[in-house]
Parts: sequence; structure tokens; C-alpha cells
Amino acid sequence: MDTPRPVAATLVSDLEEAGPAWDRLVDESPVPSPFLRSWWLRYTCTETGSYLAFHRTGEGLVGGLPIARDRHLGVPRIRFGGAGVLCPDHLDLLCRAGVENELNAPLMTWLTRHRNLIVDLSGLVQGSVLGRVLGRPVEAIDVAPYAALPVAPAEYLATRSSGTRRSARRSDRRLVEAGARHHRVPREGLATALADFRRLHEARPDRAPLLAELPRLARALDAGLAAGEARVDVLETGGRAQAVSLAFVVAGRLSLYQVARSLERADDGAGTVLLHRVVADAVADGCHEVDFLRGDEGYKDSLADDRRSIGRIRFARGALATGVLGARSLAATARRRVERSV
Repeated sequence: MDTPRPVAATLVSDLEEAGPAWDRLVDESPVPSPFLRSWWLRYTCTETGSYLAFHRTGEGLVGGLPIARDRHLGVPRIRFGGAGVLCPDHLDLLCRAGVENELNAPLMTWLTRHRNLIVDLSGLVQGSVLGRVLGRPVEAIDVAPYAALPVAPAEYLATRSSGTRRSARRSDRRLVEAGARHHRVPREGLATALADFRRLHEARPDRAPLLAELPRLARALDAGLAAGEARVDVLETGGRAQAVSLAFVVAGRLSLYQVARSLERADDGAGTVLLHRVVADAVADGCHEVDFLRGDEGYKDSLADDRRSIGRIRFARGALATGVLGARSLAATARRRVERSV
């Protein structure tokens, strides 16, 4: 039997040529994530973003890892490409089936080229390939609620609690009687929908960091709409947006990313009504799962049935990097103690 050719890792600056092969790896992953799609990474990675591509001669791309390179207190650091305010979830080392065990050597060879290096990869999917390949423990930092979807659109709401069903139907009926309507936004309507998204979120100070990233997010959403994998929905009355939903559909999974909603009393329930309609549309389109992404907000408990953990791998190579990471960990621990004592 022929000996398999070795896998080599190469740092590349873009996925223009390898995009289709990269996206096939996303489709083959256990939890296909929109935040690993080539169209998302193209517009959300910063100027320091790049891709660690794993190739085998004669087979092309067999694995990939999106990374962003910067410096922390003067020490080189790598993070996931696109990580930060946009909070991408379910990230991982992509790999073709049967190749996982061959990725450790080229990955470690690339990492050991750096005399000092901080590796800080946050947003890992539960049961990540990367954790196994690196042989490193994964720290659970958050949860992502999700639910399997039924075959018929009406059946999803029927599986929720009686209180959730009553509340959703009551809000839907009241808003519709007042003239509300739901519509999916085409690509040419994205700018208007995002202007409404901004207006609705500006009433919430905690959304300021996200709104600062809106130009970058807008470019990614436009690319996602062009690819048929981003969904922007609006609930409005008389041309006034009451709620705007941003979501993605990748490999039959609906990922609910953001909902901006009116805080006016007359619009109570608009966000929930829109979410239920977006989910119903996804069921009608054949989706088999809805993912509410990271965060354990209370409303998700009434809409989801299960949870996946969101993880983080963080370690340092070299004395200087180890010292910097250790000091950072001590500072974070001290800060948490102060916050608990207040």
C-alpha cells in the first residue's frame, strides 16, 4: 500500500483561489459555522488576518485555520480570524475526514517557528478538532443554545411551553392587527435594513461596540446574501421597522446572529414575533436546526432544547510570552475579585 504523502502547512493571505475547497471543508465539519465561510472571513478578518492552509500534494486543500496575528505587550499573538466584537462561534480547525491525525506535525512545526508566541483561540466549537490536534485542554467560556427543527413550520412553536406559545401568539396577533408585516430583505435592500438596525440598537448603550463594527459587518452580510447564506428580516408597521433580524443558513443550520428591536411599549414582543417567523421560514426551507449562538440569555431557554459549549484554548511558547500571559491571567483574576466584592 502506498505511503500517504505528508501534509504541509502554508500561511496564505487570502482564499480567492481556495475558497470553494475551504467551504467544502466547512460543509464537512460536525457543526458547519457561517463564521468559517470564506465570504465571512474575507470581510471580517482585519488587515492582520491570514489563513493557515494544509495541503497534501495531489489532493489540494485538506485542512485550514483562519488566524489573525498581532502583538500583545510586544509579544506576537495569534487569535481566530474575525474574533472580537463580532463574536464568531463554533470555530475550529477545518479538516478533511481521515486527515485529523496528520495535522499535528505541520501545525506544531509552524507554531515552533516563533521563539515567543501567545496562542489565544476563543469561540471554539464543542468537541473541537483543534483541541485534539494540539492536545491542549479547552476552557468552557460560554454556551450556545440550539434546537432540532421539525418538518412542518407550525410544529416548532407547538413544541414550546404553553406559556411561550400563548405569549407568541398573543404578540403576533396584536402586532398584525396594528398593521405589522414581516418580509425578507433582498440584497438591494440591505443598506436600508441596516440603517434601521442601527437606529433600533442605538437606544441600547451596550450595543455601541457592535455598531462601531457595522461597516465591516455590512460587507460580510452583503457577501453572505450574494452567496444565499445570509438572511435579513424586518418586522415593520407603516414603513417603520420594529425589529430587524440578522441570521445565516449554512448546511441546513439556521444561526440567529442579532435581533435589534424597538423599545417602545406599542412594539412589545416585536423581536420575539420576528424570531418565530424567521425560524418558521427556515423550517419551510428544510433547515434541520436552529442555533441561538453564544449567550445564555433567558429568552433562549424558552426557544431551545439543548446547549453546546463555546471554548477557548490559550497557551504561550517561550519565556517572555509565558510571563506576559501569566501576568495577564493574574490581572484578570484580581479584576474579578474586585468586581465580586463591589
